[in-house]
Amino acid sequence: MSTNPRKITGGCHCGEIRYEASSPPTTGGLCHCRDCQKSTGSAFEALAMFPQDEFLFIKGKPKLYRSSTIMEKGFCPNCGSQLYDRYIVRISEDFREDMMWVHIGTLDDPEIAPIERHTGVESQLSWVQFDDGLPRVRCDDDPDLASAFAAAQVSAE
Repeated sequence: MSTNPRKITGGCHCGEIRYEASSPPTTGGLCHCRDCQKSTGSAFEALAMFPQDEFLFIKGKPKLYRSSTIMEKGFCPNCGSQLYDRYIVRISEDFREDMMWVHIGTLDDPEIAPIERHTGVESQLSWVQFDDGLPRVRCDDDPDLASAFAAAQVSAE
């Protein structure tokens, strides 16, 4: 739990890395895209968006992995916990280089993260079912995002 009610805190599994944000997340969601499935080893990724200039690592430093030409991922070099995703280019209003998409499971109080949509539902696994009434967005329905992911895929080959 956060020791300072104005700060949002979290960190990795082993405690080597700790972070804080000076304001609550602006949005959040579940991403079912193949990139998120592969990077987490799970069916989907739960993320909360924070402005990068309000987010600070207060203990330790994450190791960075550039997963594509459009995204980097920060994780603990000791325990491997994924901490955040960050677009390194501006794609759209939500997918910008000045925002941190923090893995909700790393928050000390994950209940503070608003889940407002499902993204990447074109890759949602058939056995994952949510009856939450939230908007469902396909990555390929957003021309800017689809173009960025297609370009990233081509450069990875």
